[in-house]
Amino acid sequence: MVRQIIYKEILENLMSLRFTLSLLLSISLFAAAGFVFVAKYKQESQDYWKNTNENLLGLSEQTKRLCDVALYEQTVYRKPKSLAFCTEGFEKYFPNCLRFDIFSMHDTEVRRQRNFDLVRSMYSTEVGSRGNLDLVRFSDIDWVFIISLILSFVTLIFTYDTICGEKDVGTLRLMLAASIHRHKILIGKYIGVMLTLGIPLLLGLLVNLLIVVSSRDVIINAGDWLKIPTIVLLSFLYLSFFVWLGMFVSSRTAHSANSMVILLLAWVGLVILIPSFGRIISDATCESPTQAELQRRLAEVRKQIADDRASGKFGKNADSFGFKVKNPPGTAQLMNASTEAHNQVYEDHLNKLIAPLILGRSFTGFSPTVLYQCASEAVAGTGINRFKSLYQQVKRYQAELKEYVRGKDAEDPESLHLLCAHSQAIRDWGVISKKPVSFDTVPKFQERDLALGQSLKLAIWDIGLLTLFNLVFFVASFVSFLRYDVR
Repeated sequence: MVRQIIYKEILENLMSLRFTLSLLLSISLFAAAGFVFVAKYKQESQDYWKNTNENLLGLSEQTKRLCDVALYEQTVYRKPKSLAFCTEGFEKYFPNCLRFDIFSMHDTEVRRQRNFDLVRSMYSTEVGSRGNLDLVRFSDIDWVFIISLILSFVTLIFTYDTICGEKDVGTLRLMLAASIHRHKILIGKYIGVMLTLGIPLLLGLLVNLLIVVSSRDVIINAGDWLKIPTIVLLSFLYLSFFVWLGMFVSSRTAHSANSMVILLLAWVGLVILIPSFGRIISDATCESPTQAELQRRLAEVRKQIADDRASGKFGKNADSFGFKVKNPPGTAQLMNASTEAHNQVYEDHLNKLIAPLILGRSFTGFSPTVLYQCASEAVAGTGINRFKSLYQQVKRYQAELKEYVRGKDAEDPESLHLLCAHSQAIRDWGVISKKPVSFDTVPKFQERDLALGQSLKLAIWDIGLLTLFNLVFFVASFVSFLRYDVR
């Protein structure tokens, strides 16, 4: 009997105008997303390899002297993600490169401006940052955008009359008169709607993948191919929530028009309003740091270092600069302490800039749309998790390169063996070896993507909550339908 209900539900949906329109809309949007992504990815890849090769060329030119390798300011660029066509997340709003030497990070270039003001603007209220990033990201045409915004609404169009619509035409009474259990009707309708939605969704995804794969510029590796089905399953889980929501509201209303109005209001709240509240909540609970605060903290660090120098913490004449230094170990210790203190201030500032985004998303985690977006970004390796991972990888590479310089410097008996974060000390005092090194032995940075298992660990909380929401509305729909008056 359940099979007959599923067949009836699918047949009615396939013959309806709403299915035809949703199919055309889905294929058109996914095709457009594929062409847009391929064009953008091609340009970004060209820029990435051009900048990366220039960085490696510059590094190779410094190998004539080890001290120049230590001072060389490398620029590591963020590699375009091949799975950005699934979900770009906040990818384009984060810095697209990081600049550093073995001692410290330098000013970070951003695709649109040269500091983290744009990151702060995600949930800040400062002048010049009036835009809401949750609404701005809807301009990104990717899988998550199409599914979370368009197909979720299409789902409600398919489900708003699943129960009350059957009551209006009298078929629900006939099914119950034939001694069909209510839970079988509910399950049959759910499966029928999900299978119907699967047609425009899977066809749209297939068209998108064919456009992306047929491009010679986009290369999807084996690890990414494992992540794509995971994102597809997440998409079905997300749409499943709206199916149960539609069936719940339909079983609580007597007329289809009332059901549609209630579901429209619910969709606006869950998909648009609640994700937008993240900025408001984070503004009220988490104050974003300003450039003035950063400069104030840097001034405090400089004053503290000056006080430590005056107190003799680094030894006598630790601040002597010139071609003849009186206290090389003390001066090197002073310079390194100053650099480490400044690095800590910049890192704390960065963490405070990102904190409002994390806090805002935490407060909006009861929206299935936010959960779906966060889970998809974690699996695809885009968004805030990707930037945090890149930053940590650069820091580890920086430490690895520093150890390489230290090891090579130890082989030179003419060096003072003092890794000092000061260009004059390095070039003029001989604190680091000036002997040449082989470019092949110098560590090179290579960004590593997370495996599927690691990505799922980042998304497990979001997936769990999304599953819980499905269970809650399944139970609510079941209980409500058991009490539904079909007269």
